[in-house]
Amino acid sequence: MDGALSPVLGFVEVQRNGTAIAPAALASNTFHWTPGKIVLSLVLFVVAGLAEIGGGWLVWQAVREGRPWWWAFPCGACVLVAYGFIPTVQPTADFGRIYAVYGGFFILLSYFWGWAVDQVRPDVGDWVGAGVALAGVAIAWFWPR
Repeated sequence: MDGALSPVLGFVEVQRNGTAIAPAALASNTFHWTPGKIVLSLVLFVVAGLAEIGGGWLVWQAVREGRPWWWAFPCGACVLVAYGFIPTVQPTADFGRIYAVYGGFFILLSYFWGWAVDQVRPDVGDWVGAGVALAGVAIAWFWPR
């Protein structure tokens, strides 16, 4: 195996027979959080949330609110496809954990989106539920492994 620099992400990829297997940082079983990785991870969760919620909102508007069909396709569909790629640049390689933790961000961002875009203010139960979800997210994401 040898390493090659990924031009997009700046990670060194582990390769076998010229085929990229995984970034070298992910190929190892030892992962350590750094301040930079934490910031990157949080930014990616927010960007993924905005893409998923925004794409879904565009489809919702076309189907439920009578907006033009092109709000759903191609606009909403393209945003949702882009959303699918965003988690792939997370600094860890655990698909299930990434998506589970992302779910907590999705909850909070959905409330903020509804408040900002649809003027539906979250109530106390919404905030408490989001807080519980985010506490679980912090435990799952940063638990020492």
